[in-house]
Amino acid sequence: QQDARAAQYNAMYRDSWAKTLSTRREARLLDGLLESQGHCRTLLDLPCGGGRVSAPLARHTDLLLEADIGLGQVRYARQNGRVPTAQIWMTASGFEIPLQDSAVDGTVCVRLNHHLPTAVERERLVRELLRVSRRFVVMTFFDYDSLKNRLRRLRGKRPKLTMRVDELRELAQSCGAVLVTCPALFVIGSGHRYALMVKQPI
Repeated sequence: QQDARAAQYNAMYRDSWAKTLSTRREARLLDGLLESQGHCRTLLDLPCGGGRVSAPLARHTDLLLEADIGLGQVRYARQNGRVPTAQIWMTASGFEIPLQDSAVDGTVCVRLNHHLPTAVERERLVRELLRVSRRFVVMTFFDYDSLKNRLRRLRGKRPKLTMRVDELRELAQSCGAVLVTCPALFVIGSGHRYALMVKQPI
C-alpha cells in the first residue's frame, strides 16, 4: 500500500539480473499467448504491480486497465509504467473485481495465484477472472507436478502453493472455458506456468 515499499519492490525486479531474465521470458510468453487471441479493445492487467509487464500487454489492446489491491503499486505504475496505449488505473481485489460480467475482452493475471494460501481462494480467483472476461484469461500458477516442486517435496521443504494442470482444466470447464495451453516459464528453475483459458460460446 505504501509508495516507498512499492518503489522498493519494483527496484528489486529492475536491478536483479535473474528477475530481469525472467521478465524477458515472461514478455515473450505473453506476447505469443495474446497474439494467438487477436487484438483486444480492452485488456485487464491484475495485479499490475508497478507496470512490469505493461509494455507487452499494451501492444495487444486499445485500452489497458491496470489494477492492483496495493495503492502504492498503482501509484508507482502510473508514474513509471506508461505506454503509448491508453491506460486506466484502479485499485481492485482479484476476489471482487469491480466490473460487470464479460466487461473486458481478456484478463492477464501474473504472479498472484501462487500467493493465495488456500485452494478455495485459488479457485475463487480463477472464477472471478473468467467472470469479467468475455474472450480469454491468461494466468500464472505454480504447477504441483513441476520439477521444482517435486524436488522441494523430495528434500522435505515446505510445499509451494500450487495447482495441478488437470485441476485448472476442470475448473476452467466449469466456468465455460477451455484450457488451451499452459507453457512453463522455465522447465528447470521455475515451477510457474502461463495458462491460457479461452471462453466458449454459449
